[in-house]
This record gives sequence, C-alpha cells and structure tokens, in this order.
Amino acid sequence: MHEQHTGGCHCGAVRFTVELPQDRTIRRCNCTICAMKGVVMLDVPLKALRITRGEDQLTLYTFGSGEAKHRFCSRCGIHPFHQTRAD
Repeated sequence: MHEQHTGGCHCGAVRFTVELPQDRTIRRCNCTICAMKGVVMLDVPLKALRITRGEDQLTLYTFGSGEAKHRFCSRCGIHPFHQTRAD
C-alpha cells in the first residue's frame, strides 16, 4: 500500500501530491547544488509525483551533464523536488 502526501513550495504557488512507496530510500544527494544546500531526499518514481498547481511557476536548472533536472519555484526560490540522472 502506498501513502499519498501533499507538498509544495514556501509561497504556495507550487503544490504536488506524491505516493510514497512502502520501501523508502532516504539519502543525501551528492551533486554540488544539493550538497551545498544539505538536501535530504526521498526517492520515488516519477510516475508517483503529480503537480497539482503551479507547474507554470517552476523554473528548470541543470548543470554538468544536464541530465538531472532541478526545479525551483520562480516566486519564492524553493526547490520542492528534482529528477536525478537515474530517473
């Protein structure tokens, strides 16, 4: 059974729901931007994430190979989720 949770950015412009798997992997991202911010992340499949509001408010940032997709709220700058190179 999956648990469904909601989340979003600081200002509320971006909202999402995510289905968390029972077998959860929590880890620290080791890319330079996440390492500098101290990001702790929970791995979920992309299909488990659904943006419910503010997709048009998201700004994409990539670096290095450009494969990892870091998305930020263009209003408050919060980084609510990102797509790693693996998925």
